[in-house]
Amino acid sequence: MANANWWADAGTATKLPKRGFRFLVQIQINQEDLTFMAKSVDRPEFTVTTTPHKFFNHTFHYPGRVEWNTISLTLVDAMDPNGSEALYNYLTEIGWVTPLRAANTQNDGSPTGAGSTLTDTSITKNSATGATGIVRIQEIDGNGDVGGEWTLKNTFITTANFGQHSYESEDLLEISLTLQYDWAEYRKLKG
Repeated sequence: MANANWWADAGTATKLPKRGFRFLVQIQINQEDLTFMAKSVDRPEFTVTTTPHKFFNHTFHYPGRVEWNTISLTLVDAMDPNGSEALYNYLTEIGWVTPLRAANTQNDGSPTGAGSTLTDTSITKNSATGATGIVRIQEIDGNGDVGGEWTLKNTFITTANFGQHSYESEDLLEISLTLQYDWAEYRKLKG
């Protein structure tokens, strides 16, 4: 049973609550380490689907599949490493080809006449998850140690918003990402 005097004992290191601003996001996009650029991130979220069964005047609900929902990640864009460049190169890494390049190259990358297309280039799950790498959301305790971490499995980017320039603002430029993953694992590392 939980300690009824939890708040009274909150001064000990093992009784401290987790804080929203103590986190790290380990993320590499196209081999570029963007860990220190993370400004905010959603924690994983799952939904257990239900299937209703009607019996006379009653409805009974049965649990179905577990579905992991997308998360949002906000990065501060920097000059080095350049987040915009890393994410643009991510598109090429996963198999996207600009229409101009597709029209002017053969499958082996050599130039061709107008109207030719790349037929064997497409985005695959393997290329998308490989270019994203492993994504970890680490919880930092009051001593600066990692107390626990979420690891997102088979993660890839579904949306990238490169922010907005404005003469009326002195804010840092941000990149907003939406990440899709198949499942997440939580691991307690301390305590």
